[in-house]
Amino acid sequence: MTEGRTPATAKGEATRAHLLRTAGRIFAERGYAATTQSELIAAAGLTKGAFYFHFPSKADLALAVLREQKGQWLSQVGQRVLAEATALEQLRALVPAMLDLHEREPAAWSITRLTRELAADPALAAEVAKTPAEWVALIADIVRRGQLSGDLRSGLEPEQVAAVLVGAFDGIKDLTDVLEPGVQGGPAFAARIRTCQSLVELALVVPR
Repeated sequence: MTEGRTPATAKGEATRAHLLRTAGRIFAERGYAATTQSELIAAAGLTKGAFYFHFPSKADLALAVLREQKGQWLSQVGQRVLAEATALEQLRALVPAMLDLHEREPAAWSITRLTRELAADPALAAEVAKTPAEWVALIADIVRRGQLSGDLRSGLEPEQVAAVLVGAFDGIKDLTDVLEPGVQGGPAFAARIRTCQSLVELALVVPR
């Protein structure tokens, strides 16, 4: 799979960005398999030729959406979290930062769906796995440093803790899709995520 053709003009870059935003929103609402290439072209208001200029296929577009959303997550969430002084403060900053991103960027809701659906394709699995792997690595590093500082309980493997936390966040998104279809966030989702954060505090943070 390719990342699509790189636009040579500002207009081309704007068109590509518009297509990524539109596709991200639709994938978030409907998922990958349920979205047709024709629907993506129509929603973006493009001709088939313009679409194919930027992305040879729906799969290429979906991977580009995933890459862009991963970049936003790592830059907006990662930078905000790592700006905190201690590992404990960084761990506590994760949930507010993620909730803010989902509130500002509806396409962020597409990440879990796209990751799950595209990973089922053996040709895409290795590429798709990079996104959750980077998130797990970031959180594992926070947990590891928190254990070394004595703020977080030792005895648990940081990578396993991080994988459980990422899985819990994605699982809550999946549950929200089932319980409140079409909502893509909202108060119920935020309450569940904050409850998860409270449980993490009880399980990991060393009382002072």
